[in-house]
Amino acid sequence: MSIAQPGADAKSDVESLDSDLEYFLAPDMTPPRAAADPEDGVFADPLAGGDLAAFVCAVEAGTLRGAADALNLTQSAVTKRIQSLERRLGGRVLERGRLGARPTPLGGAIYAPAKRALGALGEVASSAAQQRRSAVMELSLIASLTIGELLLPGWLGRFRESRPDVRPRLIVINSQAVLAGLRAGGAEIGFFEGPGSLEGLRTLTVAQDEIVAVVAPGHRWAQRRSIRAAELPRERYLTREAASGTRAVVSRALAERGMTLEPAAEIASLQSLKRALAGGGFTLISNLAVREEHARGALVALPVADLDLRRQLLAIARRRPALSEPARSFWRWLERSVAGAPG
Repeated sequence: MSIAQPGADAKSDVESLDSDLEYFLAPDMTPPRAAADPEDGVFADPLAGGDLAAFVCAVEAGTLRGAADALNLTQSAVTKRIQSLERRLGGRVLERGRLGARPTPLGGAIYAPAKRALGALGEVASSAAQQRRSAVMELSLIASLTIGELLLPGWLGRFRESRPDVRPRLIVINSQAVLAGLRAGGAEIGFFEGPGSLEGLRTLTVAQDEIVAVVAPGHRWAQRRSIRAAELPRERYLTREAASGTRAVVSRALAERGMTLEPAAEIASLQSLKRALAGGGFTLISNLAVREEHARGALVALPVADLDLRRQLLAIARRRPALSEPARSFWRWLERSVAGAPG
């Protein structure tokens, strides 16, 4: 335990002797305050931890000098703390005899609860330190569905090989909510699949993507190598929710051709959307989202030949306030291992 305050408490043998006499030979104390009653709002003005520590150490050391040594204080400082405690309690807590400092009946009554109180204060400090350590090492992220489900888990696994002390906290949500959450301070780094205003944000391209038409193997397009935009309105269209970044990219590209598509169903989950294709129709989603199913023949991915559905997938962060150390470390890792990686 260290409750010392350097400077004015620098030790002096003369001062120590004087303060010893000051405590034990002092005339009547300042008129005491009434003893604290828990029902009278003691928690609004609790006893000082430093005063309790001086008293407990004096009891355990048997002398004021021993208490001063234990607390790295001068003997005068220990005396003042004990006197402060006595004024609060309304009586002496120590008496000095030939064998040193011993607790009075009042001191004996408060010693055990004072010891417990100091232990509780230590737990408060320990809990605060533990929270600071965990907060410093937390990496708060927010990602749109395509990146959050398909890319980011693998990146985080690789990142934590070099930083196992960092604990990621990831929220996966649609793209517009990513922007709102990042600007509101809900996360330090976001992953965004556009479109939207990125003014004032740092950006880093972490992947290139293309949105493709996807159908079940039994669909009449399944044997094709590609389709054309004019064919899309003739089929049942299954799509992501309105705030989806993928859907926004598709809608913007179609609008440039003077086209719109009326959804037959809106499904927020990628996995549910892909399973729904068994009932017919098509969807327009990231090529990344269907790569495995296409490879094993469970679904068929078709580029829309005359529609530019390419896009960049971005990491984004606010410029102010500065990123925490774990967030800076992860951003640098993305620059080096993802954005700067070949292919």
